Amino acid sequence: MTRRLDQLPPAASDLWRAIKRLERVVAERASQLLTILRRTDGSLAFGIAPGWTWYDQGDTAILAEDAISGQGLALPYLAMTAAPVRYGDWPGSTLGTFEDIFRITAYKQQAYAYVIVGHTADAAATTGEIQVTVNGTLVGSVISVTFLQTATTVGPFVLPGAVRDQVDIRVQARRTGGAGNIKLTVLATSQIQS
Repeated sequence: MTRRLDQLPPAASDLWRAIKRLERVVAERASQLLTILRRTDGSLAFGIAPGWTWYDQGDTAILAEDAISGQGLALPYLAMTAAPVRYGDWPGSTLGTFEDIFRITAYKQQAYAYVIVGHTADAAATTGEIQVTVNGTLVGSVISVTFLQTATTVGPFVLPGAVRDQVDIRVQARRTGGAGNIKLTVLATSQIQS
């Protein structure tokens, strides 16, 4: 751990070298950061250089744009979902009424969300439907399902409530004909800006 006393030059004769080094660091930082916001304790909160960066109180970058490509975020790393591609591994329903297959419980941070659902029937003569509800209310349209593996994006749809309210999203399925299963999986979901 570095303490302030550890940063002092070992001898008074080395003081001018330390001052020159500090001048170079300040000049280099000044040339890189065009705008700086500091907290009341003096720690760096926000900086704009070729790109912008927000810092936590420990001087760790927590939110930044991708200054190299000029597009999107560098931080934070955003999670991506994975789903099995073999529809036989997907959960399914044989009920004639809508049944919850997936449940997503999230805290609202953004105004909208979307869900991408992979779906199929597991037998040629089987048909069905899937739907997405938010807090018990249907969003989007009811989607017809046949013996064809495909994906449907539901949304963007409004997330109700205030920021940090808990939101309950359900992906449901029902069989409307035949003897097989209506199979589905959530391929991706995300909250998005308005």
